[in-house]
Amino acid sequence: MLKRIYLKKNFISLKGNNLRLLAMKIIFIGTGSGRTSVKRFHSSFLIKYKNYNLLVDAGDGISKALLMQKINYNILDAVLFSHYHADHFTGIGALITQMKLSKRRKTLKLFTHKNLTETLIKLINSVYMFKENLDFNLEIIGFSFDKVVRINQNINFIARQNSHIVQKENLKHYSQKLFVSSSFYFKIGQKKIFYSSDIGNKSDLYLFEDKPIDIMIVESMHVLFSDIYDAFLKIKPSKLLFTHIDELSEKELIKWHSKLKQAEKSKIVICYDGMKI
Repeated sequence: MLKRIYLKKNFISLKGNNLRLLAMKIIFIGTGSGRTSVKRFHSSFLIKYKNYNLLVDAGDGISKALLMQKINYNILDAVLFSHYHADHFTGIGALITQMKLSKRRKTLKLFTHKNLTETLIKLINSVYMFKENLDFNLEIIGFSFDKVVRINQNINFIARQNSHIVQKENLKHYSQKLFVSSSFYFKIGQKKIFYSSDIGNKSDLYLFEDKPIDIMIVESMHVLFSDIYDAFLKIKPSKLLFTHIDELSEKELIKWHSKLKQAEKSKIVICYDGMKI
């Protein structure tokens, strides 16, 4: 059980009786929205557990964002994609290019929904990063909804479809199977984390209400702050982290946060680029 939370520089520590919890770290590589900003990179975070490094989403500018956080591309073991909007996906071609230029050798795994594997391959090929010409093994793994995906013995996740991307009536000639957007439930060691990614409405906040949640990472666009707060009260995680913050609504979010009770402010955090948990 989490007992104490304190802020020191840009590091938020979650301490408990079990020292093994300290083996996990989350680094927010970017916390911005889909709107390009000079203040924040697009939404992405790195999960570090023991010697494994999982990057969640790799949108436009991810290579520079990692450099800004002094993170070597080649420590990454895997990348997981929530959906294929540019701010979550299109940086992967440039990232693989940088890995090739930096003479990467170890395998890189890319996890994406099974309906989108062909799209991912096409993007990588379109920037001439053909698997056959890389000096490292590139493994693309398609996941299904509601199936446990074991990344390694310490990390697994379940994906569920949210309502962020839906087929519009004027897009009927596109395959329905391409309209995929995932929220995730991670088990990392003993910790249980819900990541909403982009969502379409407040009901998506409860996609994993049937499971225990220690930490909620919620993208703040497309739903009201009050709806996220209500979900926090009902689900009762130890920590709620706001990310995917739009520059136009940032002041409103800070004002809303300032009105919270002091005890809640220690549990509800507005994330920023480079923040570590």
